[in-house]
Amino acid sequence: MIRRFRFPLALTVVILPMVSLAAKLESVVVVVPVADVWSRPLAADEKPADDLRETQVLFGELVLIHESSGPWARIEATEQPTFRQHNRWEGYPGWVRKTALGPSRDESQTPQNSEDILHFAETAKGTPYLWGGLSKEGFDCSGLVHLAYRRHGIKIPRDAHEQWMKAKPIKRVELKPADLIFSAKADNPKVITHVALYAGNGQIIEAPQIGQVVRMISFKDKYGGALEKVELGGRVGERVLYFGSYLH
Repeated sequence: MIRRFRFPLALTVVILPMVSLAAKLESVVVVVPVADVWSRPLAADEKPADDLRETQVLFGELVLIHESSGPWARIEATEQPTFRQHNRWEGYPGWVRKTALGPSRDESQTPQNSEDILHFAETAKGTPYLWGGLSKEGFDCSGLVHLAYRRHGIKIPRDAHEQWMKAKPIKRVELKPADLIFSAKADNPKVITHVALYAGNGQIIEAPQIGQVVRMISFKDKYGGALEKVELGGRVGERVLYFGSYLH
């Protein structure tokens, strides 16, 4: 609607409706098998350090471009929800090389069942731990869980603490295969630092830590106590444990 105001000397001022100046973000997809997402652009001769890697994006993954800087693009990985960067839900942010990106296309995926999720995780056994890793080149703990779900049509947050925030809390007796076991340090019990997939029969699948590989291990061997004696929010050694589900 156009509004007109009459001023002295027969001056007519036309006020147009406000139009948003925010440019529409460009939607693209990843066109390489895997690309690292960094906290900032890297110099041409810079050796990348692990603590600069935020996550990884994979072939066919949808991302939004927020800005460009030389050969780099600052992107938002919309299939990897996160909360911690700006205290709001958004896609994982970071910088990737423009050569890793191409025109977008529509792809649909049908959610599968817990057996498919666990099968994917089992095929990753032996893969090295990699901070920020999200591919068969390497996984961190939450990257393994995130991709196991995402590959089968269920989008969950990228990082362990946010996965815990979004998951439905369940009791230990409600645990089913492909549900999640979260842990925090006993001196900071509300900050999740690790997540693993429950594989059934007292077993878990996890990407444990730097220098190790994705593995299946018994809950008792991992935490030093029997699973059947642990309740939601209970303590085992120096860890506090929680159980969550995206499948119930």
